[in-house]
Amino acid sequence: MSYQVLARKWRPRTFRELVGQQHVLQALVNALDHNRLHHAYLFTGTRGVGKTTIARILAKCLNCESGVSSEPCGQCGACCEINEGRFVDLIEVDAASRTKVEDTRELLENVQYAPTRGRYKVYLIDEVHMLSNNSFNALLKTLEEPPPHVKFLLATTDPQKLPVTILSRCLQFHLKNMDPERIVGHLKFVLEQEMVPFEESALWQLGRSADGSMRDAMSLTDQAIAFGGGKVAESEVRAMLGTIDQNLVYRVLEALVSGDGAQVLQAVDELSQHAPDYSAALAELLSALHRVAIAQALPEAVDNSRGDREHILSLAQQLPAEDVQLFYQTALMGRRDLPMSPDPRSGFEMVLLRMMAFRPQGVHSVPTQALPQSQSTPQAAPASTETAPASGLQSTASPARPPSAPLVDEAPQWGNEEPQRVDIEPQRADIEPQRADIEPQRMAEQSQPAPAVAPQAMPTPPQKADVVTDVVSDGERADVPSAAVQSGTGDSEQRLQPAREDASLEAIKPISPPDTGAEVSQDFQSRSPQGRSLSAEEMASMGLQPARQIQAAEKPAASAPALQKVPLAAASPERWIEIYAGLGVGGVLQSTVSNCLLHHIEGNHWYFVLDHLHSTLYDDGHQARLSELLSQYFGQSVTAVIELGTVTAETPAACAIRIREEQYTYALQALNDDPVVQQLLQQFEGVLDAESVKPVLDA
Repeated sequence: MSYQVLARKWRPRTFRELVGQQHVLQALVNALDHNRLHHAYLFTGTRGVGKTTIARILAKCLNCESGVSSEPCGQCGACCEINEGRFVDLIEVDAASRTKVEDTRELLENVQYAPTRGRYKVYLIDEVHMLSNNSFNALLKTLEEPPPHVKFLLATTDPQKLPVTILSRCLQFHLKNMDPERIVGHLKFVLEQEMVPFEESALWQLGRSADGSMRDAMSLTDQAIAFGGGKVAESEVRAMLGTIDQNLVYRVLEALVSGDGAQVLQAVDELSQHAPDYSAALAELLSALHRVAIAQALPEAVDNSRGDREHILSLAQQLPAEDVQLFYQTALMGRRDLPMSPDPRSGFEMVLLRMMAFRPQGVHSVPTQALPQSQSTPQAAPASTETAPASGLQSTASPARPPSAPLVDEAPQWGNEEPQRVDIEPQRADIEPQRADIEPQRMAEQSQPAPAVAPQAMPTPPQKADVVTDVVSDGERADVPSAAVQSGTGDSEQRLQPAREDASLEAIKPISPPDTGAEVSQDFQSRSPQGRSLSAEEMASMGLQPARQIQAAEKPAASAPALQKVPLAAASPERWIEIYAGLGVGGVLQSTVSNCLLHHIEGNHWYFVLDHLHSTLYDDGHQARLSELLSQYFGQSVTAVIELGTVTAETPAACAIRIREEQYTYALQALNDDPVVQQLLQQFEGVLDAESVKPVLDA
């Protein structure tokens, strides 16, 4: 006996053997069981989803000798003849080969005659959309009112081409595409019955390549068995289909995670050795990124259909969610533009390099080296104020104010509650001994109101002084002069200690107060209302001088010494930010450690709390890596234990964000208080763009 292909051998003979299409089966089974039969049925759907198969089963149900039911016996003469394709009352018509109106008329001439053997004469017209308009017109009257012994079963892959007059005369059932899971399940059953050895990963490749068609999946399985010499193996199926090895795609993705351009190009070179279809390579990359995004949103939703679930979960921990979305969108647009590239490989490489170029570098809210220490300036008093004790910072910083406002020697009214602050013991040996003596005359002027300034007159520039910034945990800023102002004598004097900024920290220094003369930033070039630059003569006619760069305040004569390591004996949760600044944490580990809070220390075990909101990229290896960094820092063995919880105090990342916000607020306030800037805005009816303000950093 000749070999019969799997698609024909395993074609379903009853409704119970059908795979999928439950929405169609439910309607047909109920109609058959309750004898509510329509005279015309239209089955639509793509190729290989079961249109003709369902029509033949329905014809068998109508003509079974045991009676009309949803379960034909399969043993009677009518059932056997229909299975063998030789039942005289089942007229199958290929509309693609019989498109003429004469063919349709010839077909309809025999409709009036009773069936020869069966209960119903069934006309099964396949690809009915191929009929001509005249053929449809000839079919209309018979299709609407056929004899009681006639049933029409129409099948098509393109129902849009059918006239609405035909559609309105039929019950239409749309058959859905098969999903890969259903196809793989059916292929397992068939191959087990055929006793053909197989690998499940190979079946998944066949299921995805079938693109929703069960017949295509069975045909590909036949081809895979022949290609593999009686077995279905993953490597052989991949070679047969010409698909790309998934491991090569993961190497490209891992190179993108590392951010190393040389590693990316090397991964592309390995991929090119297999002569791939680069559009298909981008499609595989998109599929991998989609699974990574699913793993980040819901890890338990990631299946192991490709045997790579652990790999996907690992990539989900290494890639930030925003990078996954950026890579996906870039690959999606790159696949569209790939045909326009000079050659496919260069287009593929440019897509990968574009991902790296537009990828955000690092964690913006967390510095990569170190954070400045938080110190506070002792509260000003009429009498000489002693330096803050070395055990902690307990003084309250004065709130931010314009550089031209008089100094206030009174502590601000904070209310009944004391604001939270980070108490970090300063290195007293490193603090510069600069002190400022403020004249009694200026102290007396603090109680007097500032004189009113005429609208047309420029304000008198105050005495220029260096302003240093004191950062405390409640977000307030204290601005105090550091240069001595000698203009009189008196018993009352104020001695203030300036805040120190270590050279080894990535300190973002505050903007010095601008000279209230004619010095403004280059960012504020004088422009006319039409947007053109003003000439020097025009500015002179308005009483303005050309814009110049803001002059930074004079730096101390002696530079600040380098940051000293905190000894292990002095380590405490209060000094965690200072210790973090010296660890030099980078990469993905930084996003975890910078959001950790040191809870307590027990011997050589340090216990940290990581906030749930920042635990997406947390990995168990981070705990071991942090232990190594702490051991290298102190020169002794330190074990770090990281637990997930709720962080209630300030972490290094939160400290960095607060410092940046304070610097921005100070810079914006300095510009708003600058009289030249205000005159420019008033002269040209302008508005200061707050988003464009950036603090000027000292070199």
